[in-house]
Amino acid sequence: MKQTSLPTTLADALVTAREAACLTQEDLAERSGVSVRAIRNLETGHTSRPRKQSLLLIAKALGLPPEEIGRLMRRPGTERQQPPPGLVPAELPAAPRHNLVGRKAHVDSLRAHLSGTEHGDTGRPAVVVGPPGAGKTALVLEAAHGVRDRFPDGQVFVDLHPGVSSTPLTPEEIVPRVLRSLGVGPAAGHPEEAAARLRDALSRRRVLVVLDNADSEAQVRPLLVDGSRSAVLVAARRELPALTAQFRRNIGVLGDGDALQVLEDLLGPARTGAERSAASLVLRFCGRLPLALHIAGLWLSARPHRSLRDLADRLTNEQDRLRFLHIGDLSLEASVAACHSSLPAPVRGALQRLRTVNGDFDVDDMVTHVTPSRGLAADLLDELIDRQMVHAVGPTADGRLLYRLHDAVRQYVAYGPVGSWHPDRVTGQIWLPRQAVDSVRREA
Repeated sequence: MKQTSLPTTLADALVTAREAACLTQEDLAERSGVSVRAIRNLETGHTSRPRKQSLLLIAKALGLPPEEIGRLMRRPGTERQQPPPGLVPAELPAAPRHNLVGRKAHVDSLRAHLSGTEHGDTGRPAVVVGPPGAGKTALVLEAAHGVRDRFPDGQVFVDLHPGVSSTPLTPEEIVPRVLRSLGVGPAAGHPEEAAARLRDALSRRRVLVVLDNADSEAQVRPLLVDGSRSAVLVAARRELPALTAQFRRNIGVLGDGDALQVLEDLLGPARTGAERSAASLVLRFCGRLPLALHIAGLWLSARPHRSLRDLADRLTNEQDRLRFLHIGDLSLEASVAACHSSLPAPVRGALQRLRTVNGDFDVDDMVTHVTPSRGLAADLLDELIDRQMVHAVGPTADGRLLYRLHDAVRQYVAYGPVGSWHPDRVTGQIWLPRQAVDSVRREA
């Protein structure tokens, strides 16, 4: 092939060389083994730091001589252009200071996926879903901190629903929020124009965006850009099924061994081993939820004079359990309340009616306690599962599918927010702790 005089930039050089070889982007992709999308991004300048191996494959497919390949590799654009000073956000909250017991496989898989965006695995958000108290935020932060160096243009963190008293951020609020973090300038007045500006900014940079407490696909979708090398990591309070091709990780309660390890990490194996039966009760009363176990361990570590039996006794009565699982700014009840507050009214009503169901239930119980319409009962049950209020516990011998409220959710809807409990609210089939029964007897 005749040697081609290449222009000043890598993008222009590739276009000139390909056109001189009378090849389309599709032809070049077939010859080189590099995807059409990757070639298009190189030729438009959207890929600011291309892989050297990809450039070698393309250069050889173009038939460039060795000296021309060397010049191509040194073209401006083969190294990442530094963003303007002061415009590199570093917004990630601190990584968890404790070991995320039982979550290593999830952390590793999330980091591998986020690192894969460097090789063209773009447009696929990583989504972590789980019930209140499962440790979704801790997991995404642990994963995000491990890949910070792969996103040199910054890391943006947005809490989409900071508390019960606030309302979830809308897409129209999220877009300008991220634009400000990226230093793009004042958001455009029109929402569509602002969204386009955000897509352009993300496509030109390598940014990690972490969204906490997501409640809908609409909150995530404006940040998804095909062909970019930015990545999106989401801690979601519910399933987000309309986000196609998402990299999803569902987390739940810990196994017995991992749950005990959480206490041992905070208290030491000697202290937990000396009261193994009390430790087992604490695990059960905490529902093996990472947040509840962490709170229990911190409570005990701050009180070396108190025994595990003391804590187990405090957690025995269900109506008091959420109140006791609280230390400093950590609260299991607050975690459940935040999720409960975002439920649509029909779903919240279904939960209230299910509080009188003792133990496992099926669709027939939904028809009995929630709505006479079997179709609506099934739909409400699906919604409760998607929103991490209910989980499946497996079929019975006769093939019936059984479900169960997550323990912390059941306690919240049965006894109400902390301080609002009254025995009259929990009549019916639900189990009454001894303290509640004694209270009822005194009032009788």
